[in-house]
Formats: sequence, C-alpha cells, structure tokens
Amino acid sequence: MTLLDRYITRKWILYFFPAVVVLVTVFLASDVALTFWDYSRRGLSSGIVALHYFLKTPYLLYQTAPVASLIATLLTLTGMKRNGEMTAIFTSGISGVRLSLPILASALCVSLLSFYMTESVVPGANRISRDLVHKNSGAGASVVGTDRIWLRDGNRVIHIRSVENEGTMLTEPTILQFEDGGLRSLNLRLDAGSAHWDNGTWRAEKVFLRRFTNGILIDTKVLNNERLPIRTNPDEFQRVRRKPEEMGRSQLKKYIRNLKVAGLPYARYEVNFFQKASAAIISLVFTILSLPVAFIVPVRSGVPMGIGISIFLGAVFWSFYTLSLSLGFAGILPASIAAWSAQVVFFLLGLAALALIRRPRLH
Repeated sequence: MTLLDRYITRKWILYFFPAVVVLVTVFLASDVALTFWDYSRRGLSSGIVALHYFLKTPYLLYQTAPVASLIATLLTLTGMKRNGEMTAIFTSGISGVRLSLPILASALCVSLLSFYMTESVVPGANRISRDLVHKNSGAGASVVGTDRIWLRDGNRVIHIRSVENEGTMLTEPTILQFEDGGLRSLNLRLDAGSAHWDNGTWRAEKVFLRRFTNGILIDTKVLNNERLPIRTNPDEFQRVRRKPEEMGRSQLKKYIRNLKVAGLPYARYEVNFFQKASAAIISLVFTILSLPVAFIVPVRSGVPMGIGISIFLGAVFWSFYTLSLSLGFAGILPASIAAWSAQVVFFLLGLAALALIRRPRLH
C-alpha cells in the first residue's frame, strides 16, 4: 500500500465511522420513540428495555453500513477536490480507477465485516433481544416467517398453529401419520386444541382421533389425557420458532431442508438464505455507485448535489432490489438470482461509469 493509498483510506475511515454513529443514533432514537412507551405499558423494567435497545445495535450497524459507505466516499473525494489534492493527483497521471482502489478496498472490508456480523453477531443479538421482550412481557413469540409450524418426523407430518410459554405449550397441534415415509397414504390423524409438556412428553386433555384405510375414514374416537407422538422438545421448538434475521445461514439452510422434506413452501426462506450474503455486499455496491458521482459533481456544491444524486441512485437500487426479492418470494425467480441480481447489475453499472470517466470535474 502506497502513501497515497494510506492517506485516502484514513480519510475514508474518518468519515465512515462518524457517519455510522450518527445513522445508528438516529435509527435507535426513532425506534425508542416508537416503542418505548409500549414496552413500559407492558411492564418491562427500564433495565430490560435498555438491554433490548443495546442488543439491536449490531443489526443497526449492519443496516446503516451501506449509507455510511456512500457518505464517506462522497465526503472523501469532494474534500480532496476542494483542497486541490485531486488536481495534483490527476496532474501526476494517476487515473480515477487507481484513485478509487483504496476506497473500494475499504468498502469491501466493510462488506466482509457485515457478512461476519450477520452470521455471528446479529442473529444471536436479535434472538436475545426478542426473547427479553417476549419473556418479560408474557407475550408469545411468533413463528419463523409466519404464525404456523410444520415438522416432519419419519412418516408423520405435524402442524402446530403457535408455540407459547417458552415452548411448553402447543396451540392446535395436528398430527398426520402415513403408511410410509413417502407420505402418500394417510392412516391416522390426531387433532387437539392444545398440548402441554409434562415429564418429557406432550399431553393433550382431549384428542380427536381419525383412522383411514386407502384414504377412506373408517373410525373416529375422542381420547382424554392422551400422549401425543411428538418427539420435538420445548428447547427445539424455541429454535424452530425463529425469524430469518435470528438465524445464521447454517440454521436457515437446515430449516429450508426440513420444509423441502415435508413438501411445504420454502421459496421465501431460500431467498432469505442467499440474501444474507447479498445484503452484506451492498456497502461495496453503494460505494462504487457514489465514486462516479463524486468525480463529476462541481467543487462548490459537490456534497449536496452528490448526496442528492446518490440518494436517487440508491432509491432506484432499492426499488430494483425489492422487486427482485418479491419475485423470488413468489417463486417466479430462482432464489439466488432474486437475491443477487440487483447487486450484480448496479455493481457493473458503477464499474462501467467509473471506467468511462477520463478526468474528474475539478472546478
């Protein structure tokens, strides 16, 4: 790394970290304003609420990193324009692409750090934060992506409307038992209003039992205080009931595999799986989009004009990104394309724009 590279990297970092702090503070203050009184009304102590907001900070850092990267790039290059440093650099024969390399390297490091956080730090912090609020307010946690759970256990398919009381109570469990693992011929169905965990087993006060032969109902019974053939324990239900942002890629991959085995819709979760990596790279995409903008804006009004143009480009990117994700959720686009198409398209556009700029505007 040359002296110039170190100088540009240092300037970029000195703008990036204050931008992150400001953005996180703004987002956190907005969240506090919207939810604090609700948490207080639900009886949460001030310590629990403060810890909840503190644990949301890693997620906010991950979310605000792209915008902070954009701001840092604009401020770094427009500042070098005002000081005449860019004029000296280009007079010495250094190209815009070469000048951009330390900034791109810094943004790539931010993207890699974002990916690490979303895999190692953010899921755990989100889980603890959400559990603190629900456990201490008496509210039941929601299921992964929906309000229902589907499980596959050998030749059984189990449906549960919701899980409450820290995983020890199941609401409206239904058990479908088939002749074999192919799930083609139903021979038994059990329905209960609720079931509770009792000495290592799930029990329901009243169970409606139906028996089938070749798909035809042959017998119906009502059983009292019946043990249900569900082997998943409360701790495992706690893990099942997680939202995508509370799971790492390995956990989400296992959840998707269970959905596939059970023959259930999994497109949304598969998109979320690829999105965890694609979202981390947005910092690099925003940086390469802001580089040409910083080169072409005038010196005097460069910062406000550059931010305005970058906000417009960012809005176009997010619109494209949201549309592709929606198409992926609906199963119209493959999950990998839905999660990565916007990043690839806009990265190539930014790279092409950067390559076309022979000389930046220096006045």
